[in-house]
Amino acid sequence: MKILGHETIYRDEQYVAFPNLARLADGTVICAFRHARERQKEYGYTTHIDPTAKDVFVVSPDGGATFGKTLHVIIDDEMSDQDPCVNVLRDGRIIVTYFRWALVPAGEGAKVFDPDMFAKYGRKNVHGKYDCYPDGASYSISDDNGKTWRHMPHLWMDGVPKAGGVRGNIIEMPDGSLLMPFYGAINPGELSRAGLVRSTDRGESWQFYSTMAFDPTCQKHYLEANIYRTESGRIIGLYRTQSDYTLPGVDFEQTYLNLHISVSEDDGKTFGPVQEIQNCWGSSPFHPLRLKSGKVLLTYGYRRAPFGIRARVCNTELTDISQAEELILRDDAPNGDLGYPNAIELADGRILVCYYISAPDGIRTIDVTTLQE
Repeated sequence: MKILGHETIYRDEQYVAFPNLARLADGTVICAFRHARERQKEYGYTTHIDPTAKDVFVVSPDGGATFGKTLHVIIDDEMSDQDPCVNVLRDGRIIVTYFRWALVPAGEGAKVFDPDMFAKYGRKNVHGKYDCYPDGASYSISDDNGKTWRHMPHLWMDGVPKAGGVRGNIIEMPDGSLLMPFYGAINPGELSRAGLVRSTDRGESWQFYSTMAFDPTCQKHYLEANIYRTESGRIIGLYRTQSDYTLPGVDFEQTYLNLHISVSEDDGKTFGPVQEIQNCWGSSPFHPLRLKSGKVLLTYGYRRAPFGIRARVCNTELTDISQAEELILRDDAPNGDLGYPNAIELADGRILVCYYISAPDGIRTIDVTTLQE
């Protein structure tokens, strides 16, 4: 794999993060991301929760060669909107998933949200102004290449965490049904599980389908699940995995664990035991992209010095992740607030890997590394 170069495709002095690339039905390439006010000077630290956070995208009219600077809004409401993931169905419909943090006046969080869940997963007196709690996953649909959007209901159903999120791309199955990964804790005291919801009507409605990963001993969180369907038809769940970071006195940055996966042999109805992948440590979600060659490019953020973005080229069944050579795409970031890579392959064989990263002056940018297999 050859690195052709790095480029910043979006910067406006605000806080941009969590990007996702997609090629639309008309060939246009878009990059969606979260956009919020830059708060470092105001608060003295960075934050991933902000009332100005909205999900937006920029457009490349030339197939990914260049990106415009105009922000097109997917959703902007009174929530802290997070992590847009773009999915283009075979018929051209676009489904963008996201999750949201609700912000209420400080002292009100336990009253509005479930008191036990707020005590475990809410955040008190954030920035001296707010109580915050995760307000679930939802999605928006566009049938006109992103010109207009229908904002759909929350994914609240039995088996799916009300405080959960979505940070993985949807699989469109051969029969036209859709599988969407989710993650989150259902009951107080539990750690995050990962699972699937399923749609048989092109995303108009969803039903709980299966649990992909859960640790009843409460030793591991399975977070920000992504899914990949192999050439043989197996479905693999890939999880950012952490030990319990909610314990008092625990250093969050020290809780990251190796990649964990689980495998379904029956189209996602059931999953086998969770497996730890040795020698594959990443501290942001893992994104698998099947290349035209049949190999799979697995990208992930690396939040240890030297901070940056890494990748592996694996076989089509993802059975050799631990043995695949680790490629360092970037190791020049000034800090670990980075990652969430997502990749697409262009018609000419070039591969675009997008991610967010800190510039030398501390401002977050959306960058792209271009690769050639």
